[in-house]
Amino acid sequence: MLVALFAIAIAFVSVLKHPTYTPDGIVYARFAARDAGYSERDATLAARAFYDHTEMMSNPRYRALIDLDPSVSFAKSKVFENRVLYPWVVGMALGTAGFRALFLVNAAAYVAFGLALFWMLGAFKRPVFAFVLALLALALPVTRASASSDLTDMLSMIWWALALGALLRLAHQTRPATLALLAISGILLALTRPTPYLIVLPALAIGIVRASWAPLAASLGSVAAYAAVAIATHAYGISEQLHWVYDHRPTITNDSFRAWYESALLSSIRYVIAEAVRTVVPLLMIAAAAYGLWRTRTRAEMAVLAAGGIACLIAVPFNPVPSSFERVLLLPLVPVFCAIAQCTAEALLVKRVPAEFGPAAAAQSAAAAD
Repeated sequence: MLVALFAIAIAFVSVLKHPTYTPDGIVYARFAARDAGYSERDATLAARAFYDHTEMMSNPRYRALIDLDPSVSFAKSKVFENRVLYPWVVGMALGTAGFRALFLVNAAAYVAFGLALFWMLGAFKRPVFAFVLALLALALPVTRASASSDLTDMLSMIWWALALGALLRLAHQTRPATLALLAISGILLALTRPTPYLIVLPALAIGIVRASWAPLAASLGSVAAYAAVAIATHAYGISEQLHWVYDHRPTITNDSFRAWYESALLSSIRYVIAEAVRTVVPLLMIAAAAYGLWRTRTRAEMAVLAAGGIACLIAVPFNPVPSSFERVLLLPLVPVFCAIAQCTAEALLVKRVPAEFGPAAAAQSAAAAD
């Protein structure tokens, strides 16, 4: 309850008061209007009228995206066509809230994410740690920025936290209800952002560590949802998405696609490494994950989290644009880092048996700790 109250307070004090309009957001506005029953022409004109009053209109590059002709607006937005859940939810609220619903949905998702994250961290033993880490995650600038935007990221974070919480529990015990939650949250994540690998890789880690393959089977629901939407919407494949990034890069050069991709990928990798060293936190998380994998008692959970972290890094080759890494890389790492921190802290706080109890008791305690 306290986590929800904190999130609601931040939502009203900060998130809703500072909406962030983006050029991608107008795409979701058009999709939402179409889902609400508008024709493609009317959806384009209605979204344009809303975004005409934003600061983006002062940038010629963004103005061109806002003022797209209705006859081509949806065709030029094809790269986002398979992200169906967010605009559908916004479309349901369009009649009462107008395009302000883009931000209201994300503010509500921010609160729901806080609760989902607290539940996820409840897979460990100390609720106090879960409470503190949930508040810290909600207070992070990257989380608040995502909540205040008109993008799909905040809604996807709910499903990611729920899936990760289910995976952490399945790392120790396979239960039908938890498998169902994993399958549902994975499907919803794939319908929000096309990232089924976030679910599949940690589930595969459970199979390797525990020889339990039911979580992997449940995680394949996200792959099925991704494939179904891709077929239904004729969504872009990986190559088409990368060519779209190439065509829309801020600085147009004469480099071939291959030369651009090689250069962009190397620059992105260098950027990620430099930021990891500069901020230190990722290096600490890597060390903590290695420690958790070394300990028998925490190996299963840390395998899930390490695989989740690696899955987040897949965004680098799929979208080698460092300016987007805060959203597509850092944000999904927030729950992973929170869980690694809690798992490590609890492992380090395992009580040692005092020496006077004798070597046999000490050995028994050490075995229990591992």
